[in-house]
Amino acid sequence: MVKVLIAVGDKSYTDILTETFSQHTDYFTLSSQEVLHRRFLEEIVELEKPDMLVIHDYYLESDFTRDEMKEQELATFFRKLRVEYDDSIRIVFLCERPKGDPFLSSLVSMGILDIFNSNAFDLDEFIQQLKDKPRFAKVEKFLVSIVPHTTTIPVAEEEVNEDEEAEEDSPKKDRKEKTEKQVVQKVIEKKVVQKVVNKNVIKRDYTVQVHNHTEKIVGIPIKKKLVMIGSPIQRSGSTFVSHLLARTLTQMGVPTTYVESPFSNAYTYDRFFGTEHASDYRSKFYQFSKYIDPKVKSVFDWNKFDVDIICKHPTNEPVYQEDEVAFESLIKVLFSSSSSVTIMDVGTDWEYELFQDVFDIADHVYFVFEPDIPFIQYFEETKDDRISFMRDKLSSEKSAIIGNRFDKPTLESALIQDMYKDKIITSIPVFPVKEVFQAQLEGKFLNEYKESQKRMELHLQPLLEEILPGEFLKKHRKGTGLFKGLFNKNITIEKKESKLTEGEEQKI
Repeated sequence: MVKVLIAVGDKSYTDILTETFSQHTDYFTLSSQEVLHRRFLEEIVELEKPDMLVIHDYYLESDFTRDEMKEQELATFFRKLRVEYDDSIRIVFLCERPKGDPFLSSLVSMGILDIFNSNAFDLDEFIQQLKDKPRFAKVEKFLVSIVPHTTTIPVAEEEVNEDEEAEEDSPKKDRKEKTEKQVVQKVIEKKVVQKVVNKNVIKRDYTVQVHNHTEKIVGIPIKKKLVMIGSPIQRSGSTFVSHLLARTLTQMGVPTTYVESPFSNAYTYDRFFGTEHASDYRSKFYQFSKYIDPKVKSVFDWNKFDVDIICKHPTNEPVYQEDEVAFESLIKVLFSSSSSVTIMDVGTDWEYELFQDVFDIADHVYFVFEPDIPFIQYFEETKDDRISFMRDKLSSEKSAIIGNRFDKPTLESALIQDMYKDKIITSIPVFPVKEVFQAQLEGKFLNEYKESQKRMELHLQPLLEEILPGEFLKKHRKGTGLFKGLFNKNITIEKKESKLTEGEEQKI
């Protein structure tokens, strides 16, 4: 039996391939797993040890955005497969590229002899080719010979179908914007609809193993981080701290996304005047929900003071129930942007199993406490499942406490020292009510104001030292203050026109 691992990245396309292979169970057996993003290819291949890997060139998402980086990513992966597994894994490459594409020629040179380069192919012929042994004759037409003046020897006309000829004159960009792929089986035409949503999908069983493998370049390599912030009780300040941290990171040039819990009442949209700046906005939770109305024009991206914000629309979205947000959808939301840091504001929603699963893949988890003695006693003694989960997870090495409105005498008190001395990573000072109210009145982050910035510098430092590389932080240490001069920059509320791409550096 030939064990097949499908790495297509599009559900409809995958369903058709799965159905096709399932009709030939005498020869093929399907892997129990499916690869939904390129970053997980190595881990899942190593675990599943397939005999055949079916991979799609475009639909299988990548962390890279430039075509040349995507090609290099695949080429590196295929070479590694050849080195580690020799010919024991048969690679089937599905794509839609112009004839004479040099990348296809390079794949042939690596011994990849099953390349289906068309917007339509016969599934019966597809299966028969995969049942047969790999044959060089099937891919010889993809070879490109280089002659003086970089002229390429064209492929024989009789070997190219009409679809390929039409694509010769179509730029790669047009090819990527196509919204339909067709797979033809005999007389029946089956359509595979491309999802134009550029999301990072993580397979549930592999999130813990692979999450930290991706790096983002912001002057200095920064590993992609997921930070969870929550509180045991309401009004403790998890959202307040999350907003402060998100804005501080973007002020340092670190792309950051803030995500509001889908299970709590909407807050952030009104907090930053969403009706004025993003009237058509809906959260990405809505985008993946049963409530989405295709007739209504919606915008799913919102950027405020350089922070990418994912939050609920208070009137056009519900407070979601747990059964309305699949684990896969939550992961798509968390990793849908190219941000280096994603901050998940859990609030008090720790009782939801989804967040308990996300805890496993988070890099840092911060519990926001207030100096409330009766609550501390309750937190330590109650058998409530939600609090018990938090109390248990507080012992994790990646967990810590942020004391909100803790002053120095409170931190040094015998009670706090005895209970949480080794777990309190930092404290957030008490800000004047007038300043907090003014920030809300103007729809700004509190750390847009110079005086507030200065007071919070030292208090945020321990968090930044955990999240960011030391080398990166050293670049910002000027004068006697940790970020002296950095916080005095003028920041506009306009969304950046361009995002950092892999391999590029932002010089700070």
